[in-house]
Amino acid sequence: MDALWAEPLFRRIAIPRMPGSAGVRTVESAVEKALSAWGYKVRFEPFDTSDRRLHAPALAGAALGWVVLVLVPLLLMPVAPGWVVAIIGFAAIAFAILLGVGAAEGRIPVGAARVEARNLVATRGTPTIWFVAHSDSKGQRISLRGRMIAAVSGGIGVILLGVLLMLRVFDAVTWVMVGPIAIVALFGAGSFAFTGGTPAQDDSPGAVDNASGIIAVLAAAEALKDRGDVGVLITGAEEFGLEGARAWIAAGHGAEGSTFVNFDGLDVRGTARVATHGEPGDLARRVVDALRAADVPARAGRLPPGVYMDGIVLANGRWSGVSVMRGDWRTLGVVHTKRDTAERTDPNVAVRIGRAAATAVRAVG
Repeated sequence: MDALWAEPLFRRIAIPRMPGSAGVRTVESAVEKALSAWGYKVRFEPFDTSDRRLHAPALAGAALGWVVLVLVPLLLMPVAPGWVVAIIGFAAIAFAILLGVGAAEGRIPVGAARVEARNLVATRGTPTIWFVAHSDSKGQRISLRGRMIAAVSGGIGVILLGVLLMLRVFDAVTWVMVGPIAIVALFGAGSFAFTGGTPAQDDSPGAVDNASGIIAVLAAAEALKDRGDVGVLITGAEEFGLEGARAWIAAGHGAEGSTFVNFDGLDVRGTARVATHGEPGDLARRVVDALRAADVPARAGRLPPGVYMDGIVLANGRWSGVSVMRGDWRTLGVVHTKRDTAERTDPNVAVRIGRAAATAVRAVG
């Protein structure tokens, strides 16, 4: 049965909403109203953040691109002993990676824009099971699909460069070996530099990513409104590098051993993927079974390469749980673009997914 509230609410929240924007406040207000009507006590926890993590791939990508250009002649020509080339190469690759890490952690200034974001927290008692989604969206020059291709290309390129450096210890290598590897590595590095070289835009309605996840959380919260051990966490600034989840864990919230179900990107197409974080017991299996019973194709699986979700941070905070996503190759091509609109998906699918997760939680106990 469809939820009568889902369609109008979905269209209200599937709007551009960068962290700190008026659009995010509109979403937070709508979610607060719905949860309050079901008896949840809602509070907001503000935190200061910035978009510095979005610049880290650009810095690392640009550095890696230069590393590749410098290494090509060293690999091809016997201008130095092989072991010297290998040391220079591995040191240069490590330096490029450290640049990205330093920018992400705030140790290297990158001109990041600071904003105030908020986590929305709703409880009915003392939660031990949390339903999680993020409130914000962003637009980028390359879709999530493009970022995944870049991540795989860059990773493969770096690994193969390492292999070439090891071979160079013994002798110069040939163009046949260096050329294709250099192209792959440059493609990955260039894609990351291009993506992060300009600020994220406040122009993606974020229907799949992640208005759909919010609808799923609300459906689960409604289905379990009779319980006192259920909490809702709607994180802010997820699109700035999981900042809301980081702030939540840094504040020491949630008892150790808490369990979560995180919804992030629920399209009407493709197979739902249930990714495990930590040791959630049989929750993942029960979620998969409940989804299938609700006529949603589902399977257990890992997060796709280049995709990061709040569940990763929550698991690092000694929580355990699952992240639920659904989509296909075409879905990845619209996420983080202007094409991620309410017209191309159905919020009632997200309702079914949220209710299925609630069924799984009841089965666990």
